[in-house]
Amino acid sequence: MLRPLLGTILLTATLHAQTLTDLERRAAGGDLDAQTALGTLYETGDGVPLDPKRAAELYRQAATAGHIGAQINLATMYLDGAGIARDAPAALRWFTRAADSGSALAQLTLGMIYESGQPGVKSDLRLAARRYQEAAAQGFMPAQYRLGRLYEDGRGVTRDLDQAAAWYRKAADQTDPAAQLRLGILLSPGNGARTDVVEAHMWLNLSASRWKNEALRVEAVARRAAIEKQMTEAQISDAIRRSLRWQDTVGMQQK
Repeated sequence: MLRPLLGTILLTATLHAQTLTDLERRAAGGDLDAQTALGTLYETGDGVPLDPKRAAELYRQAATAGHIGAQINLATMYLDGAGIARDAPAALRWFTRAADSGSALAQLTLGMIYESGQPGVKSDLRLAARRYQEAAAQGFMPAQYRLGRLYEDGRGVTRDLDQAAAWYRKAADQTDPAAQLRLGILLSPGNGARTDVVEAHMWLNLSASRWKNEALRVEAVARRAAIEKQMTEAQISDAIRRSLRWQDTVGMQQK
């Protein structure tokens, strides 16, 4: 589960007593950012005694007033049962409030919950697809990839390989190696989608160069080797040129 701990954005790693006093004062005065930041410190024990119950109280104050970061942090505490009693329905309510306020992270997280299901929350692939769509439309890479998988597999949506490829491409252009791998596979011969061996090789080549997961890197390399058997030398050279051009243009923009 993604863990944003959004309150830390206002703080340095080492918190001096004066800063803590000021943060406490601002939080007591209703400053939502201060309440969220202070809650993060108590949740993690950063410069203060570890106190998840106090953290939850502070998050709840800010979340009730509409602070999206506090809503996400409180929802995650309920979902994980971290320091407070696990309560999946409560987590769902807070994630939903943040998602309905436009948080792509909350939308993605809701999609993941609905896709897999949780104790107390039934799996609902249609809702998962809807929430992924919301986050993906905001350009959120993990949601774009997950939405692509639903379209590829026909889970929660009508199976549509063109839609799957379109969402994979959006995530692939944000340097997601998983999306690059799936897009390369879809564009390879015999997978039911539009075939383009040069573009498929390009994406598989890019994916193979980015994986930290050795097993998935090996898969990308194997897929690339398999498709090369169906390509001419000119096509392979073209694919390599395209991958280098992508790295020099799109890839560099993402760094």
